[in-house]
Amino acid sequence: MTDIVITILLGLAMLIGLATTLIPVIPDLGLILVSALGYGLLVGWGENGWWLFTIIVVLGLAGQAAEMIVSGAGARRGGASWLSTFGGLAAGVIGLFVFGPIGLIAGLLLGTFMLEFIRHKNTEEALRAMFGMGVGYGASFVVKFLLGLVMIGVWIAWVVVK
Repeated sequence: MTDIVITILLGLAMLIGLATTLIPVIPDLGLILVSALGYGLLVGWGENGWWLFTIIVVLGLAGQAAEMIVSGAGARRGGASWLSTFGGLAAGVIGLFVFGPIGLIAGLLLGTFMLEFIRHKNTEEALRAMFGMGVGYGASFVVKFLLGLVMIGVWIAWVVVK
């Protein structure tokens, strides 16, 4: 395959990774990262490739961290305790592995609700914390999408300056 075909295919894979940031599906930013690695390995690193790839890695890691941090911040603004915030995140991860993407969202929200309800014995406060977690999780998608755009922009710069 020629370098042009490889570049186009990897660019399409990156666009798929970007699209999956908007739905709770893995690989999202990981697909962008792996595609950039594939570009370096298959087409070549060029003079600036290692530095630009390092920036892509850092942005990808920041995006993954943002998902948890921003979700947790939303829960905290909704009144959730640290225990309920981490418990909701843990329930979301378990839900992801057991039920897939829907399990992630359900576990995240229900875990936060249940722990806050146990804590306060008040449905309204538990719902407020759950809603905060949901808003934070939604905001994390925006952050990940924007970071994904920047990752692809760095890759495009790499392709151009190679």
